[in-house]
Amino acid sequence: MLHRRLLLDDSRGVAEALNETVCVENKCTGLIIQGKYYFRFDQLGEGARWRRSYGQEIYSPLLLAFAEEDKNHWRNSRTTSFSGIDSSYTLPENVVILTLQELDDGNVLLRLAHLYEVGDHKELSVMTSVELKKLFPGKKIGKATEMSLSANQERAEMESKRLVWKVEGSAEEKETKVSRGGPVDPVKLEVELAPMEIRTFIIELILNRTHK
Repeated sequence: MLHRRLLLDDSRGVAEALNETVCVENKCTGLIIQGKYYFRFDQLGEGARWRRSYGQEIYSPLLLAFAEEDKNHWRNSRTTSFSGIDSSYTLPENVVILTLQELDDGNVLLRLAHLYEVGDHKELSVMTSVELKKLFPGKKIGKATEMSLSANQERAEMESKRLVWKVEGSAEEKETKVSRGGPVDPVKLEVELAPMEIRTFIIELILNRTHK
């Protein structure tokens, strides 16, 4: 529910009524919440495809910006078109870029996420891969270091400090193996992503400098 307005406590832990109001000049009215609902009818097994892929476009829409062209040949002094991905390459449908940020040291923080859960879709709920070289056309990747999700330490260091809990009776139970993407080959630079996996990298780019 987008909003609940109750005159009595609903026994959910707040210990008070959720009677939220907006007051203007001593006049109080109930709080109004507005939202959007999306409905779609698909063939059996295809609903997740729209929910995952199109839902990402709803939550993270493109931001459009416009500028007025002046008489000083604005187009000649500025780049009017740009693509951050190689023109011959597109991201897999089940992958999204969560973060693409230039850091203070010139490196790039990159987060890739698999949009689908296991069993969501017969074709898209599978292991997939992304070619890092295609994401940075015209630039050479010197090194791709996998980090923890928050990018404050290397993944290898994080996993070396991970606590292993011994639970009574757990040895007799079957352990479910979580699917993960494999290590990144330093030459091919292809990132594997298992369903619902998020992987974080620090990308070191080698700048091409020309000497006179």
